[in-house]
Amino acid sequence: MIDITFMQLNATHPDDFVYGVRNDFWLLLFVKTPALFHLPTGDVVCHPNSAILYPPNAFAFYQAYNGPYINDYVRFRTDETFVTDDNVPTETIVQLNSPESFQKLFELLSMENYFRYDYSSMSISMLLRMLLWKIKESAQESEITDQQRALIDLRYEIRLKPYSHWTVDIMADKLHLSTGYLQNIYKKQFGVSCMQDVVNMRIDLAKNYLVTTDFNSQKIASLCGYQNVEHFCRQFKTVTGTSPLAYRRREQLKTD
Repeated sequence: MIDITFMQLNATHPDDFVYGVRNDFWLLLFVKTPALFHLPTGDVVCHPNSAILYPPNAFAFYQAYNGPYINDYVRFRTDETFVTDDNVPTETIVQLNSPESFQKLFELLSMENYFRYDYSSMSISMLLRMLLWKIKESAQESEITDQQRALIDLRYEIRLKPYSHWTVDIMADKLHLSTGYLQNIYKKQFGVSCMQDVVNMRIDLAKNYLVTTDFNSQKIASLCGYQNVEHFCRQFKTVTGTSPLAYRRREQLKTD
């Protein structure tokens, strides 16, 4: 059984934030900003998109580093043996090779914990197990290059803010690469061009607005980073095969 005592997504703290507590529960952090961790092996500057698992009775001691501190975290107690038997590294900063999937798992875990559906206990156990597997997987893939890490971080940033003014030039500048080289390695890494990835992520965001709000197409286009509603509608139909309004009607029929 897993007992989640508390969890929070995107917990944000000022640049003078310091945390230092010895807890009697497990603590899993998904660190989204630079941070300084004081570990048994020494002080470590943690890069964004990292994770760390503290076992019970460990001294969790970390602080903001050159700016605000943001993380997702979950505190839990458990008698399930997979937490220790799967040899997941503890009190160790692990740079995640797939922060997008880690984020989604955290969000699903939060949902199951909040709503407590009929099978939430089993879902919570599986989701937590998957989060720990992701940490172990990332720890084992130490051969990932700095360039691959930069690409993963860039794609995660696009996923977080698809509505931003993304261009190939802006992406290339972020990674200090030429535009041609960026487009080449991005396609090889993710199987899609960088600008098509932006479009796909904007359309995913638009789908969410269409299903969860009554905003019109012009409002949704603006929220998703489009200056022109006609351009938004054309790209939406190219990606989904249908117009935004037709997509909304189809999704509404599924819930009626």
